[in-house]
Amino acid sequence: MTPGFYFDHDRRPVDWDSVSSVVLANPEWLRREGTDARAIERQLPALDGHVWVATSGTSGSTAGAVRWIGLSKHAFLVSARAVNQHLSASSSDVWAHALPIFHVGGLGILARAHVSGARVVAAIEGRWDAALFAATVASSGATLTALVPPQVHDLVQARLPAPPSLRAIVVGGARLDAALYRSARDLGWACLPSYGLTETCSQVATASIGSLSRDEYPGALPVLAHAEIRADEDQRLSIRAESLLTCAAEIAEGHVRVWDPKRDGWLETDDLGRASGRTVEVLGRVAESVKVLGEMVSLTRVEEQARIWAGQEGLQALIGFDLAVVALPHARLGHELVLAIAGAVPPDRRATIESSLASFCRAALLPYERIQRIAWAARLPRTPLGKLQRAALTADLSSL
Repeated sequence: MTPGFYFDHDRRPVDWDSVSSVVLANPEWLRREGTDARAIERQLPALDGHVWVATSGTSGSTAGAVRWIGLSKHAFLVSARAVNQHLSASSSDVWAHALPIFHVGGLGILARAHVSGARVVAAIEGRWDAALFAATVASSGATLTALVPPQVHDLVQARLPAPPSLRAIVVGGARLDAALYRSARDLGWACLPSYGLTETCSQVATASIGSLSRDEYPGALPVLAHAEIRADEDQRLSIRAESLLTCAAEIAEGHVRVWDPKRDGWLETDDLGRASGRTVEVLGRVAESVKVLGEMVSLTRVEEQARIWAGQEGLQALIGFDLAVVALPHARLGHELVLAIAGAVPPDRRATIESSLASFCRAALLPYERIQRIAWAARLPRTPLGKLQRAALTADLSSL
């Protein structure tokens, strides 16, 4: 049976010591598709001791297909040992579990606890609630957890101080921007930005515990002991690790396509970055970098600056506030950078806000990095983990 959204003490989604395999999927997606995990498992390759998960919010290359990633239990446990080593995690730790278990972020916590003998406590009941999470961490004496940036945002937005027992939070799933990192640290939340993929059983690089004793944002992340990361001349990152996927598969219209994306043991990613020795600085996604006036621009960098501006304007206090930067084709510029803003922004404030943004961009960004206009939206498309669906947002704005 496919487990629900979050960790439940009475249900064991994976038997780490057996050779059985399991499919973990979002229950809401299964209901919508009118299928179940067993039906999917019958179509996927028969691999002993594997966990099949869908990539986070990613559709397959074939229309109507979902991409499934086959990860061995051995790979998960290798990753778990490396993470435990990096965090100095032991049987005396308590993990607060607040991520869906059908994603590698949530499943990785269970693997780490299995390896170390640590205790796991459920930190979500039904749905994510920042205040309940903080209270559960405090009452359970939890020492470690893993969150995604939107959850960190909610903790900061609610001005919730970190319980003293919590010594580290691995933050993954998307880049934790510097402004949010500093705001969380001001409240005592010990955030460790990380980098990883579904295909690597979660993180392969994570800020060190020692970074918590320093004020600056940890841009260059130490690569974990089980992994190697390199960048080619175009700054595209590749990973070699014992925690890499076995294969990928797509199911569409009764047909199954299976392939191994690794080449000579390396997995080429869709991420850009700088690798130096045993550290990596992730700059953004290949799909999130565009050329404007012939210059390469990182949408994630521009988006970070936009969040700084939004904080200065007090926009983050608005109900339903969210923002993202997208690039739309432009005859002269190559691409036009557009800031999409969602939230209860009064119409009579919009002209002032647009003027303020233009002034900020002139001061903070290079000419080719500057946002050209604002698009006002009811909401921005995001996955269940809060990851922005930038392609969907771009398509929505292109049709306007």
